Amino acid sequence: MNRTQEKALQWLMQQGYKREDITFRQSRSPNFITKDNKKFDVKRLYGTQIIFYNTQYQQLKNHQKTLILVFRENEQEPFAKFRFEEISSLPGSYKGIDINWVNLEQDLGSIRISRKTKERLQAFGKMGEDFDKLINRLLDKIKKNG
Repeated sequence: MNRTQEKALQWLMQQGYKREDITFRQSRSPNFITKDNKKFDVKRLYGTQIIFYNTQYQQLKNHQKTLILVFRENEQEPFAKFRFEEISSLPGSYKGIDINWVNLEQDLGSIRISRKTKERLQAFGKMGEDFDKLINRLLDKIKKNG
């Protein structure tokens, strides 16, 4: 469970749910399902944007009532809450939050990097820039400088 998901779990328990009544699903959306069948998906706010990957979209479109919980980095309470059905039309932004719908129509690839490499890449990143854009920007810079 990542830090944002841990914050969401703590928030759910503050809302009155017992830990044993909350199911956490690591690699699935929605991330949390409660015993009363309420569904929650957790998003970290990167600058002004949240990211939905193709697999998340495909899973959430079957769970339209899922409550999306958006957390800022250093806050314990959700910055924003809304149902997936409110954004299922794939808007570019909603309630002042930019929504990055990644790879909805193309294949995904993945690479594995160490935590140290990830931290080094993040140091080069711009606010709201995802890793795909960052890596391509760095590669373009290398190509330009020979």
